[in-house]
Amino acid sequence: MKIISSLTAILLAVALTACSDTPGETKLKQLLQQQYDARYAGLMDINDVKKLNGWSDSDKHYTAEVAYNIAFKKSFAAFMNEQTEQPGNPLEKMVTGMSAGMLKLQYGDFKAGDKYQVKQQTLTLRMTENGWMLTN
Repeated sequence: MKIISSLTAILLAVALTACSDTPGETKLKQLLQQQYDARYAGLMDINDVKKLNGWSDSDKHYTAEVAYNIAFKKSFAAFMNEQTEQPGNPLEKMVTGMSAGMLKLQYGDFKAGDKYQVKQQTLTLRMTENGWMLTN
């Protein structure tokens, strides 16, 4: 009888967790990695994501405060070389150069293997037909 009670309690806990449908650390890591990959393809890995806090104003919006680490896969110089070698018109190259300049302002002259710690960042998410998506 105790086994049945224990199993029932475990199943109830799992069901309640699934029903809450708030993004956990795994989903937040995935969303952050997608965001960085979209901006700087193949440049960095997101690691050690910790959800510090989270709240919902409605079932369609969720806000999460997170901390995480960024590990650079290549140096700033190597990344810049890749960007300048890509084909494109002069305007595209200018935008890419400006974006890379902002990257250097934010993280400095990083090398492959360098790590950067984001101590706190607020993420705003929206529920879509395909699940949670970052809005910022």
